[in-house]
Amino acid sequence: MPLALEITLILVLVALAVGLLPLFHQLRLTAKGLNAFLLSTTKDLSQIAEDVHASRLRMDHLAGTLQLTLVEISVFAKSVGEVGTKVKELHTEFRNSLESTTRIVGSVMGGIGAVLAFLKNQKSPETPEQEHHHERT
Repeated sequence: MPLALEITLILVLVALAVGLLPLFHQLRLTAKGLNAFLLSTTKDLSQIAEDVHASRLRMDHLAGTLQLTLVEISVFAKSVGEVGTKVKELHTEFRNSLESTTRIVGSVMGGIGAVLAFLKNQKSPETPEQEHHHERT
């Protein structure tokens, strides 16, 4: 091989090596930076996962509490409905009892009125003055 060709080849290889050294150095720095970024991201993602898990546990607790509260409200509403039904029944019974009592009192008063009317018609014999007064009229 001619000497000029060998020298050119050596110079090209040296230039290539000198040009590649900063590239490899920059590649190494980039790899270190990427490694640090990935480690930081892993820690951040781990923290985010823990936060999400804690939030999910709080949401589960809130959902359980809400479910118990809704059950209690349902029982309370049912009790209020039953009380309303009982009050309506008592009101109906009271109204019927009042109507029945009114009818009985009315009947008793009517009976007393009839007895008084009967007694008035059956009063003692009239005195002579009363008879005389009836004859003039």
